[in-house]
Amino acid sequence: MKLIIRLLVFCTIFPIDANAQGYLSQWRENTGDLYIGFATSTSRYCGDLNERYNIAHLQLGWGVSGLVQYRIDEYLSLRVDAGLTQLRGDQQYTKNKLNNLSFSSVNSSVSAGLRVDFRSADYPQYNIPYAWLSFGVTSINPTTLYNGQRVSLIDLKTENVDYAGWAGLIAYGVGMPFRVNKNIQIRLEGRYTHVLSDYLDDVSTVYVDKSSGSFLAQKLADRRLEVDLVSNRIGTQRGDPNYNDGYFLLSLQVVYKN
Repeated sequence: MKLIIRLLVFCTIFPIDANAQGYLSQWRENTGDLYIGFATSTSRYCGDLNERYNIAHLQLGWGVSGLVQYRIDEYLSLRVDAGLTQLRGDQQYTKNKLNNLSFSSVNSSVSAGLRVDFRSADYPQYNIPYAWLSFGVTSINPTTLYNGQRVSLIDLKTENVDYAGWAGLIAYGVGMPFRVNKNIQIRLEGRYTHVLSDYLDDVSTVYVDKSSGSFLAQKLADRRLEVDLVSNRIGTQRGDPNYNDGYFLLSLQVVYKN
């Protein structure tokens, strides 16, 4: 987040307008242009182990990604993104803190979609906002800390559900570009990613009978004993299966075009 703020201040203080350098040094966009970019992001997970409007405890993570974009006309571009996103959630900051569940993960994802500019690329303005919609897949690999060790949760089947290690995603967002010169642009983007699974955090339904499971599965399915409380009864709500998980990303991109 601090890096994003500093770069935005840089773009504001130092001239990103190329008029003084002449027309040939200005950023121009044309049909057939190819763009390559790199982004660094701040992430915020939205799921069963946090509260959406708990601003005091955002539980932020990080992300890095790359993109390739191809302009097909004055308004539309095809775009492909691939990257890594770190997410985390902890019930200690929620009304369910006594359940003591938590997770973190680093997920890889790839998506492809369509970007729409709010004005024509031929319009005599270089900072043209845009929106996009994309579809793709993401890995699912929630982990948690137990006795100081990072433990993978997907194989423990804490809810007796054998969920996949990947899921589809739908992402959409808006962005604002700032030109640096004829070849480089900086973009600020905000997006939300819907994950087509409720197991991004290993929590979805109810507490189940783990008496026949492994020692580790029993310990991590219900962690109330770690805070000196009685275990939840079988069938008690553990998560909310009515809503899938997702996450926000606030990204700063550096984009190059030839």
